[in-house]
Amino acid sequence: AMVSTQSTGYNNELTMTHKTNNLVKGMFQRLETMKKHAFGLMYIFGNPNDQVIAGIWMGRGDKSFFLEDDNWTTDIVHYDLERLDMSKPENRATWEKCGAGNGDDWQG
Repeated sequence: AMVSTQSTGYNNELTMTHKTNNLVKGMFQRLETMKKHAFGLMYIFGNPNDQVIAGIWMGRGDKSFFLEDDNWTTDIVHYDLERLDMSKPENRATWEKCGAGNGDDWQG
């Protein structure tokens, strides 16, 4: 399954880039046990007081891999998840752009 994410629950905390970066680092620390099940890239977009965290994930299986372990759901409740269908050109383009490290805006 491939999933794109965009932050929704942290909006009042995304005031300074270093604080936003700490949120992402903390999430990756809590997701350490997920590394055998999924791979993800997270990006911080915008300016202080107007930032968005967005990312793209690839994981094993057809269901949401974030729900398979309680530690993995801690942060993900603050994000909108959208399953990507690789047969759709726009989803494939999002995967290719973000997967290559070329994500330059939070619209994909």
